[in-house]
Amino acid sequence: MKGVLPDISFTVALFLLVLCMAAQAATPDNEVKALREIGVQLGKNDWNFNVDPCINESSWLTPKLNSRPLYNNSLFCNCSYPDSVCHVVGLFLQGQDLDGVLPRALVKLPYLKSLHLTLNYLSGNIPHEWASTQLEFLSLSMNNLSGPLPSFLGNITTLTFLGIENNLFSGMVPLELGKLVNLEHLILSANNFSGELPVVLTNLTKLTELRISSNNFTGRMPDFFRSWKQLQKLEIQASGFEGPIPSSISILSNLTELRISDLVGEGSKFPNLSSMTLMYRLMLRSCNITGSIPPYISNMKMIQILDLSFNRLEGSVPDFRNHKKLEYMYLTSNLLDGPIPDWIMGSDNQLKYLDLSYNSFSESFDPACQDTL
Repeated sequence: MKGVLPDISFTVALFLLVLCMAAQAATPDNEVKALREIGVQLGKNDWNFNVDPCINESSWLTPKLNSRPLYNNSLFCNCSYPDSVCHVVGLFLQGQDLDGVLPRALVKLPYLKSLHLTLNYLSGNIPHEWASTQLEFLSLSMNNLSGPLPSFLGNITTLTFLGIENNLFSGMVPLELGKLVNLEHLILSANNFSGELPVVLTNLTKLTELRISSNNFTGRMPDFFRSWKQLQKLEIQASGFEGPIPSSISILSNLTELRISDLVGEGSKFPNLSSMTLMYRLMLRSCNITGSIPPYISNMKMIQILDLSFNRLEGSVPDFRNHKKLEYMYLTSNLLDGPIPDWIMGSDNQLKYLDLSYNSFSESFDPACQDTL
């Protein structure tokens, strides 16, 4: 899914314990010089170098703007070092319309842990100098970066978050990403990656989020789930993979969000998702799924969005009458039959949107009611 911004709250929380805004604190000259170089390379020309970057003057830390919710202009420092020395540990420049390149000078900020450059116009590729950084959080999503994803990213083994979605990266996912054993979030969606996912990604046993949608992968959907037991969010939409959905997906009991769509190839029965009691968003759209919708789906008490459209599902619609959280249900273009359930037609229906079109129900359903239920 395009346009998914990473949740940076966990990173910012780490900084809050060490931030220092004291006017007497000082950023080392070499880090100030590095920031000058970084600004030039990024195309960031509004930093005020007449003040110390770590005192959080407005050009270095802009309050959140309601008029520009995706705008972020923040520099974070750790001022807990002796002699009132502050080191730059976080740089967040989101929605700045920056049109430069990724800065080679970044390596000159040795204490930098988090870099967030989402939603700009940065071009080129990731500089090889970054291989020696100690970054933990790296978000480069929604830029114009291109070329193969560099294998040296595997050297940044401190990474827990890597987000590069909505760029122009191409080629195969490098084997070296399997070295990132501390990675918890891997976001590769909306690029031009091809080939098969490397088996070495099974080394990423700490993954809680994996998004690889909108690429040009080939072969069957990888059966790596036994190594990814911690996954909470999994998104594989329109990625080029063939079905079926591997049966091992059943072990992902921590999943809260599952989105799989546009699988080509052979069909299969509905996957066993009965252990996923925390699920709140379930999409299995155009996956060549046959048979009936399993009754346990109606036992997912947290579910808010259910999309099983464009499959070959038969039988009746599960009973969700006692679900207070379900708001959106899409079952269009299946082989569902019989009468439309009473709970759907009732006035106490909690659904905000319902699509049952292009099925084989024994009675008609007014499409005009779909978004007013």
